[in-house]
Amino acid sequence: MTEEEAAFVEAMGQYLATYGMTPMAGRVWGYLLICDPQEQPAETVAQALHASRGAISGTVRLLEPIGFIRRARRRGDRREYLSAPPGTFLAFVANAGSIYRRLRLILEGGLEAISGKPPPVRARLEEAHDFVAHIEREIPATLERFIAERAAVGKAS
Repeated sequence: MTEEEAAFVEAMGQYLATYGMTPMAGRVWGYLLICDPQEQPAETVAQALHASRGAISGTVRLLEPIGFIRRARRRGDRREYLSAPPGTFLAFVANAGSIYRRLRLILEGGLEAISGKPPPVRARLEEAHDFVAHIEREIPATLERFIAERAAVGKAS
């Protein structure tokens, strides 16, 4: 890894750490976004990041379910391969729609619970609900526009 690439990987680690993930999660994701080839054995990722195989394994368990990375095995090869191929981030964003849906439903339950309260008491919860409902509606439209714009300039998503 070049010095600039290492700085990017570290910056990604710090960025995701500010949002409740581990710095290692950001470092792994950052590395997988820039490595060549795009699919790397887990032990290679560990070596590149000067991390233990256990730290990488734990991070994979965090990042794979949310769609940031993919894990695969090759026939006849016991090693685990990691990647952040094109489309994984878009899948993550698309999945955010279900996250906002769940939050909207919770907020709707809260609105029902305080339906008899005066408007000033309901205002904060109504604002949160309305914003979350807006975001939930906008995510699919935003993804469609993004994909169409990339296609128009000849970039695959």
